[in-house]
Amino acid sequence: MQHVLRVYPMSPDLTPPIVDADADAPQRRWVRTAPWWRRVLAHSGLQGKLVVGFLLLLFVALGVSCWLFLAGGRRAMGGIMGEQATQISMALGLASRQALAAEDSSELQRLGKDLLQSRNIVFVAFLDAGGEPIAVACRDPEFGIVQARTLRNSARQLMQVRAERSPVLGRYLQVVTPVFGPPTAGAGAATRPGQRLVGYVAVGLSHAREEAQLEHVSFISLSVGAMIFLFSLPIACVLVHRILLPIRELVRATNAVAAGRYDAAVAVHRPDEIGDLARSFNEMTGRVRRQQEELRDANRTLEEKVRLRTGELEASNRRLSSEIAEKEDFLRAVSHDLNAPLRNIGGMAAMLLMKNRDRFDADVIHRLERIQRNVEVETDLIAELLELSRIKTRRQRIEPVDLAALVRDVGGVFEQDLLSRGITLRVESPLPTLPCERARVRQVFQNLIDNAIKYMGDGPVREVCIGCAPGADGAAEFWVRDTGIGIDADDLGALFRVFRRGKGPAVQGVAGKGVGLASVKSIVETHGGRIWVDSVPGQGSTFRFTLGAPATAEPPAARAA
Repeated sequence: MQHVLRVYPMSPDLTPPIVDADADAPQRRWVRTAPWWRRVLAHSGLQGKLVVGFLLLLFVALGVSCWLFLAGGRRAMGGIMGEQATQISMALGLASRQALAAEDSSELQRLGKDLLQSRNIVFVAFLDAGGEPIAVACRDPEFGIVQARTLRNSARQLMQVRAERSPVLGRYLQVVTPVFGPPTAGAGAATRPGQRLVGYVAVGLSHAREEAQLEHVSFISLSVGAMIFLFSLPIACVLVHRILLPIRELVRATNAVAAGRYDAAVAVHRPDEIGDLARSFNEMTGRVRRQQEELRDANRTLEEKVRLRTGELEASNRRLSSEIAEKEDFLRAVSHDLNAPLRNIGGMAAMLLMKNRDRFDADVIHRLERIQRNVEVETDLIAELLELSRIKTRRQRIEPVDLAALVRDVGGVFEQDLLSRGITLRVESPLPTLPCERARVRQVFQNLIDNAIKYMGDGPVREVCIGCAPGADGAAEFWVRDTGIGIDADDLGALFRVFRRGKGPAVQGVAGKGVGLASVKSIVETHGGRIWVDSVPGQGSTFRFTLGAPATAEPPAARAA
């Protein structure tokens, strides 16, 4: 019974998932860096790899079999040829015993030439008991008496088969056999034969013909193996294709799921691992389909909630915009209503002084002048409060600003105050160019330098230092440091609030409205930064602020300088 995987629908299509456009980036990177042979194997697929693996195993098996056959055949042939050479040498020794004893070289030469008529014998040599050659018959004309003398060393390895090689004779087996003479009479009794060595017989037996036959048989075996290999190729392809059929069905179902068709499933009734995989796949697709349906329901509910929250947010934004507009109208009205009587008061005081200065006594003139100064102070205060309210609601154009040039320009504004009070304004490090609101950032440096000049005190070192360095959060961190009277620890918490000033006796005599530092904090926060102060009474203060990055933490209330 055949077990085949089939893909069949389960439910209507669901919404296809969002596919990451860069999901195949790892595959492209692997293609660029992998060796060529790995790319070839990857393109061949699982079926190609199995076919190649099967054929490779078959090729190795056939090669090893042929090699074992050839090696075993050579060993067997060598043993047979060695035994044959040994037997020939022993038989020749018995036949030539009397001729060796008599050292009859002509008879020995005749025996050698007769033996050369055999198919495999390539040389025959007869040596005396001292190892000197008596007669040599060889198919190589140059194998004479001189070459036969080398057989004397072989006499030490009697009855042993030795493999030799000659440019003319080729590979051959050599056996040296001792020859013992007939029994001799002595002392009235016969001695045992073989006690007198009369010489040696050396025989060379070639096995070139047998090797040629063995190589021919090996060639036939290799040819048969190659035919089996080629015949096995289509069979292996068909078998692997049939074996991988369930996996291909699973791949098609997986591709359908990857395309967003979660209704894909696999029908399988196999009891093996592929059946377990198919059942797990069906369970997975069913669970994913149910989760997609739940997610779709949750998305509908979420969309409804988002729509309601969006409506509420839009209503809140409209209400906030209306309130901001009403606040600005109120501020304009208050500014106008406050400035109008102040201007009238100031105008009347100026008119009285202009027309009646000669008739008024000094006390009246002093009081009218105080009225004029107070009117100017209150008018400036109203203008600063109105500007403070507009910092976060009316943004100015963002542009690249050269802060070094801006600080030099601000220093020029305070040049007279710095010279009159003996204060040095110094830039400690290069200042960058940052995108910001030029007028607002100028206001930050102007207010901080103005405060430093006002609260300088009477110390021996009188200087204001400005610098910049990279901050911990990647933003530019600026500082304005002075050597003035410093700030009490009790006043640091409310330093950046409106109308909050220090309570020390050294501060009371300094003119100020309590709006400048509040404006500085608002401008810095509008630019995504934060501001804090380090101060020690009697040693000076350092105002630090960042520009160009959102604040990551609340600034510390105070740090030791």
